[in-house]
Amino acid sequence: IKLEALEASLTRVYEIPFSSSRKMMVTITKTTGDTSLTHVAKSGEHTAHVKGAPNYIMEKCTSYMAADGSIVDFDEAAKAEFTAKVDELSSQALRVLAIATKDLGAKLPYGEEEETDAKFGKIVNGLTLCGLCASIDPERDGVKDSVLQSRQAGVRVVMITGDYLKTAIAIAKNINILNRHTFTEGNGEATDCGALRPHKEGEYLSNPEIDALTKTTSVFARAKPEDKLEIVKSLQRQGFVCAMTGDGVNDAPALNRADIGVAMGLEGTEVAKGASDMILTDDNFCSIVKAIEKGRTIYAGIQKFVSFIMSVHFAEVLQIFLCIVSSIPVMRQPLQILFLILVTDLPPSIALGFEPGEELTMKRAPRPKTQPIVMMWMWRGIVANGLILTVCIFYTYMISLWAYAGAFTSDDITDPTRTSCAIWEKEKMTPTLKIDCGVWTGCNTSAAAGDALYNAACTTDYLNQWSSVIGTSVAETAEANAAAAITGANGAFYTPHGSPDCAICIEESIRRARTATFISLVWAEGVRAYCSRSFENPIWVATFSNMSMNKAVALAQVTLFIALYLPGLNHVLGLYVDEIHSWGWFLAFQGAVACGVGCELYKYIAKQFIVEAELAGYEEDEDGNVKGSVKTDEVAITVDK
Repeated sequence: IKLEALEASLTRVYEIPFSSSRKMMVTITKTTGDTSLTHVAKSGEHTAHVKGAPNYIMEKCTSYMAADGSIVDFDEAAKAEFTAKVDELSSQALRVLAIATKDLGAKLPYGEEEETDAKFGKIVNGLTLCGLCASIDPERDGVKDSVLQSRQAGVRVVMITGDYLKTAIAIAKNINILNRHTFTEGNGEATDCGALRPHKEGEYLSNPEIDALTKTTSVFARAKPEDKLEIVKSLQRQGFVCAMTGDGVNDAPALNRADIGVAMGLEGTEVAKGASDMILTDDNFCSIVKAIEKGRTIYAGIQKFVSFIMSVHFAEVLQIFLCIVSSIPVMRQPLQILFLILVTDLPPSIALGFEPGEELTMKRAPRPKTQPIVMMWMWRGIVANGLILTVCIFYTYMISLWAYAGAFTSDDITDPTRTSCAIWEKEKMTPTLKIDCGVWTGCNTSAAAGDALYNAACTTDYLNQWSSVIGTSVAETAEANAAAAITGANGAFYTPHGSPDCAICIEESIRRARTATFISLVWAEGVRAYCSRSFENPIWVATFSNMSMNKAVALAQVTLFIALYLPGLNHVLGLYVDEIHSWGWFLAFQGAVACGVGCELYKYIAKQFIVEAELAGYEEDEDGNVKGSVKTDEVAITVDK
């Protein structure tokens, strides 16, 4: 039969489109030419052509067309024969359509102003069943494995479809929604949506009864749009998180009610897309499973990001706080703090968001909805790692102050009675040049000598008065006598902190300690970033597998050396790397290593207290038999139409 010949002889005059509630489509043609088809009305009269779900159409049929073209009464025996054939075809995962016709005569049985449902009721009755048509819609590649992966991840997949029950069961077996080895009809895993409303077009079962049904059912067949909504509401009442997929206008209420509405991007209507929370651009169930895995990986990355950034910021604040309360020179200047935030802290923390998923990511049960991002054991880790970083860097700073300044507190370092200050020569491991901060000044005890020589502190008995400074030092005695011997002087006085070179020495000693400690902190935070990649695994497990982390830490190190060696910039930042020599680099290195060792030691001790999500516990053997029981807090619902 050629389409051109049909269109020339049969003119379509009306159409009632398919709907998920009627489960059938109707077209009406008027015979306008000669045709070889015997089941259509004669010229000038109308024929209704109906196609749809076999069980719905057979209820409207009173006769059927036999193989020889004759019209036979559609009695119970014939109906049973056709039903058996529908079951046989459906069991092969074939979608079966029934085709029926009705001679409407020259005048249509409805008025043009009548509603569609009224027209449908006057057309679809007393039909003649012409036959059955079976087709196959094979599942996409990867769907079977994705459903199994969902089960292993604790995600229960429920199929809601308008298909015939046996077709739905066969398809569900093919894609692992139903276990072909353990499933038996009537065991509660697959049901016709008619069970939700025992009385046709009547009220739904009570909430407890529907909840008991949806708790175990994985396949709902012959579903209507309102059935999908009731199923979603039932699952939510039981505490499940529901993701609902759909593409039609009638799916919009269920998409909107679900926790996550997923609309089809290719075949979905604009109404469905507007009611959903996300749009699946390739209309592929496998993409949903990939999204679940990616979402879990991102969530774990956020936890690591928060744990890292809060621990280092806690440590940085605590270090400065300790300096202030201990009267120690503050170890960082404002621009150095800004540098740490922008270069050392943020890039590695962002890189943690790109952390690859761990091996058991899709083996764990879903986390509870009420679970906070940062759990109590993470808070312990944040505080502990922050304290470790603080202790290591503060220790490095204290050693640097002692090495370079010879004292710890600001008062001791800048003490006006200080008599000496040590200078580190280049590449020396100890202070070698000792500056005498005290200065002997010649003077005269008489005011008549003039302002140039007179000083109230002047004394002729300077050797005895300043004996605590001179002691047994021959050089100090000689310096005092030389000062008293200048022209017009008859005595001398001592200024403990009078040498300008001493002030420069003290200033340099503090900035050297700051520079060495700053380098140590940048390195330590890089080590801490790698430690943060896992709450359980040691740092040497797949250390460089996160390329984003490698780039972030490398960027921090490159920027550090630019800040240290770029003329102008280094002094603006308060960094004087040319003054710390080998000893300063060694101090910086040992501080970073100590931080890494401390963080890893804490991780080893604390991993026994980590509360990870439980494994879902779903496994299948080689024959597909279930070896474990699944724990679910999420439900992914797919609508198969």
